Amino acid sequence: MTINEVPETRPDPGAVRRRWLWFTGPATFAAVLTLLAFVPPDGYLLGVLAAFGAWLFAGVWWLILLVGPATRAARLNAWPPVIGALTAALVIIGVPARAALLISEPALLEYAESLPNEDYISVDRFAGVLPISGVQRSGSAVIFAVDGAGGMLTQCGFAYAPGGRVKDLPVSTADHLMGDWYATCTDFD
Repeated sequence: MTINEVPETRPDPGAVRRRWLWFTGPATFAAVLTLLAFVPPDGYLLGVLAAFGAWLFAGVWWLILLVGPATRAARLNAWPPVIGALTAALVIIGVPARAALLISEPALLEYAESLPNEDYISVDRFAGVLPISGVQRSGSAVIFAVDGAGGMLTQCGFAYAPGGRVKDLPVSTADHLMGDWYATCTDFD
């Protein structure tokens, strides 16, 4: 053995995991924040701002890794943009809102049936995974306002409208999600 030769060593499995997290950790964290922020229609305002900051950090981190000579040629450099593109595609097609609605649908229907026949009820409770701030009846439809959803002058939530009579709802927009469920937003400006 000469001076420059290194004896055969096995790669440390922990090192592979640490390197994977080094490259994909910030982008994965930003992706999880983004998906959670877009659970209600139009997203949680503060959640969207936090996700934007996390993506900004992940982008700067990725650029630093690209500039560094030791990590420039690593195949793991491709993963942060892939994670970002996949997250954007999931948010655009509405997967977070549909998944939350699918999980919360039985609790929302049970809660709607238990309410008195009043036009509007202000509540502060969870129905499934969704924090509900108000429930409004409009004919046979029930509109659930999600706490913190929308922007400064917008209240968003979900509507259950059996029979699809969406045009009669007192909302600005109603986009079909699945079955008799719609994503609704009311603009107050």
